[in-house]
Amino acid sequence: MTPNLFDRIPTTLFNPLAAPSAPVYAAVLLRLFAETQRHQQPLSRELALTLVIDTLAETSADLSDIEIDSVLDAAADDESDALAARASAMLRYLATCGWLRIETQSDFTVAYTLPAHAFRLLSVLHELAANEPPRLRGMICAIHDLLQAARQEQGDYVRLREAHYQTRYLLQSLKELQHNIGEHIQHVLEQLQARDVLEQIFTHYRDQIVDSAYHQLRTTDHVSRFRPGILNALATLADEAQIEVLAGQMRLRGEVASVEEAVALLTSSIDEIRKHFAWLDRLLTSIDLRHSQFVDSAVRTIEHQLTASSTTSGQLYALLQHLLTEVPGRGNTPLPDDYAPLTALFALELYDEQALAPPTRAAVPFTPEPVAAPQPSAAEIQATREYAVQQMYRAISRERVRRYAASLLGDRDEVHASDLPLTGTDELPLLIYLRAYGDGSLGYRIEEQADGDWIEQAGMGFRAFVLRRV
Repeated sequence: MTPNLFDRIPTTLFNPLAAPSAPVYAAVLLRLFAETQRHQQPLSRELALTLVIDTLAETSADLSDIEIDSVLDAAADDESDALAARASAMLRYLATCGWLRIETQSDFTVAYTLPAHAFRLLSVLHELAANEPPRLRGMICAIHDLLQAARQEQGDYVRLREAHYQTRYLLQSLKELQHNIGEHIQHVLEQLQARDVLEQIFTHYRDQIVDSAYHQLRTTDHVSRFRPGILNALATLADEAQIEVLAGQMRLRGEVASVEEAVALLTSSIDEIRKHFAWLDRLLTSIDLRHSQFVDSAVRTIEHQLTASSTTSGQLYALLQHLLTEVPGRGNTPLPDDYAPLTALFALELYDEQALAPPTRAAVPFTPEPVAAPQPSAAEIQATREYAVQQMYRAISRERVRRYAASLLGDRDEVHASDLPLTGTDELPLLIYLRAYGDGSLGYRIEEQADGDWIEQAGMGFRAFVLRRV
């Protein structure tokens, strides 16, 4: 059953934001919210009144719709008293609508607090006003770390529940990113100058989409980097015994009414996280497609604008842009009647036999003729095989390095670098891997010499070392 929003918030909550002075109310609410973030105690009436007066003084909006219903406020004569009266009226109205709660302190002074729903809504409104992008950076890594920690610590259901919440927020932010790319595509198509399109690409789109989210999704926060660890942790946490332990901890702390309810809650959380990360690739592919559409639309728009005076397609584009945006106004406004003669539908008719133009022909699908590829000769096949074998022998595996070390040692237990039977620079890759794998795992060990001399042999130079059999 869909929850009823107004069971949690007052029905009059959005009245100030629907009033003619909605920008003023919004500015006042955001300033009060910012001030509550800096103060440990509730806002006193004097402080709240000062903040509202400062906001009203900074705005030039019409405040006639803010009624002054107090006799004392209505008696104000000069401008400062009228501003204070309107500020007082705004505070009372916001408290009546449910944005503020009035509290009487122990010293009988009045203070204002924000209800829980006001804190959440104003936090979102502040992000929208500041145009903050979705917080996607490091979120997939954080989900991975939470699940790994929950798997390692017995009875840690808090991290599992937090990972579930972060996964939901991740999906919500990715959908927001996907829709925001479409908004940037629309802005690009509405631009009339190439410089505006370039500014949209390299300023707004790069700041809000590429640098803030898209680049991280394809590099450090790539889902394929963390998904195996996430799925492994979920497989461990989904064990029945592990879920029973977590459910017992939740019931012990009184967060659920019964163990069965906790088991159902944890199981659904694990299944939802697994389903979301299994489905995440399709959402990221959709975001990639939208990103490609944005780039293609931007490139085509710039191309049409730069060729508006030199090609037929560019001229048609310029005419349509002028007709559909500059004259009627942007939006879905229909063309004026004056432009009706410029647009017409042409009926399909039989061509005139006396006309000089050639008749049109129906499109014929192109069917390529099959081309038989020549078969290679026996000599070419043999040469290709020899080349393939030669390339395979160039690969340096651990087994090859082990055989190379055995050939250098022979029947000796150790050999110094200066005594190695090197034949030429072709052995340089083998010599590099010989020293890289000299930890004893291949039957030999490389011992560096602190004051080793520089050795030049067979066209190669390297520091002295000792090759010792394990």
